[in-house]
Amino acid sequence: MTLKISLKHLKWPAVMLLPLRFVGPFLTARCGPRDAGLNPERAITVPAGHSGFFRASLKKLPGGLALLSSILLISFAHSGFARNWSLTGASTNDDWKSIACSADGGKFVAVAYDDGLGNGGPIDVSTNSGATWKQTSAPTTVSWQSVASSANGSNLVAAVNQDLSANPGQLYVSTNAGKTWKATPPTNFWAAVASSADGSKLVAVDSGSGDSLIYFSTNFGITWSSNSVTSDSWAAVTISADGSKMAAADSGYGDGMIYVSSDGGSSWSATMAPVNPWTCLTYSADGSRLIAANAALGDDLIYVSTNSGATWNPSTAPSNQWSSVASSADGSKLIAADSGNGDGLIYISTDSGQSWSATTAPVEYWSAVASAADGSILSAVAYPGGIYTWESLPVLNLTQASGNVVLSWQNLSSASGFALQQNSDLASGNWTSVPNTPTLVNGTHQITLPIASSGNNFYRLVGP
Repeated sequence: MTLKISLKHLKWPAVMLLPLRFVGPFLTARCGPRDAGLNPERAITVPAGHSGFFRASLKKLPGGLALLSSILLISFAHSGFARNWSLTGASTNDDWKSIACSADGGKFVAVAYDDGLGNGGPIDVSTNSGATWKQTSAPTTVSWQSVASSANGSNLVAAVNQDLSANPGQLYVSTNAGKTWKATPPTNFWAAVASSADGSKLVAVDSGSGDSLIYFSTNFGITWSSNSVTSDSWAAVTISADGSKMAAADSGYGDGMIYVSSDGGSSWSATMAPVNPWTCLTYSADGSRLIAANAALGDDLIYVSTNSGATWNPSTAPSNQWSSVASSADGSKLIAADSGNGDGLIYISTDSGQSWSATTAPVEYWSAVASAADGSILSAVAYPGGIYTWESLPVLNLTQASGNVVLSWQNLSSASGFALQQNSDLASGNWTSVPNTPTLVNGTHQITLPIASSGNNFYRLVGP
């Protein structure tokens, strides 16, 4: 590819900064006039996915011919990339049923329906984005069905579907990130639970094998109340960050409808969502966006509402046996998993459900997914199987302003602990930390450095 630059309107002598991004796998950037003999040709090879600036000094020669008299490479920055899904160290023998995480993606909690041997399952937690896991003191002789977390990961609620004698299960709450648990009434064959951002407002639904009601709590699960909403065979429930909006979906063994509440669960009304055997649903943080999916004998689609459930539209996600959906806080990033009775894949959308793409997650019997508030950290559990995590690495960008170079990267949850390093020679490997402290500007970390008058400067982000 040849880059042509118009020099008609330059004032002489002229200096230009040219932003470039390289595609690869590798590209050799050659600079300097070979035909004028003013400077020897210089070359440098950089990996694909880097970006940076060329600084060009331009000279006007007799006869009006403009030639490049010298050129100086200023800097390159490595662009980010998405990590593949990683199997964590959690047990692969347990039948994991549900997972939840804190808003920053640093804390996870997962519950198992069974240990694979019919003895019930544990509740495990992670405080380092899934890198390591620890079993909690929660009972292990029950079949855990669902779990939810507050934004800070401290207040948790977990639901038991049944005990080993097939009796209805209890709801359990923790106020210390899972260190200790306390059972709260009533008992039911619980299908799902959800939590507000502060953990004070909770909602739980019965599967239809108990009293078929919706219960809610406004005091961190100390006490629970039901209402007169139509009894149903509930499959899923979700709640907005402030706890004012709730939505519940029937499994298809009842009326196959989705209901919403805008007053914290006091009253409920049926939406216009199509009748389906719904399996999962999730809100954006403000409750304006509602995503629901179904499986089995339904149309096997994912539906999106942009007005809290008033109207619905099918997304472009493929037909599948969907088991779980999760959303970023703003509703722009979505994740959905197939139960394994379809293609067994995990899909993501970065445009609020307008388009979807399959991820690199392995084919599994996926039972649940979870997302950090910004969508940069994801997790999924398999039944049976293990616990997987995925992180989107930050992208390092360079811009030029007032004779300085501005290096910036997004303030993502997955970018926690990343540091900026510099080097004057890619071949040397002598990377050193940039001492400047980044400032947070409009959701991005920024460091401004003067442009060197000579030599090369390279920058990269290094994770913890």
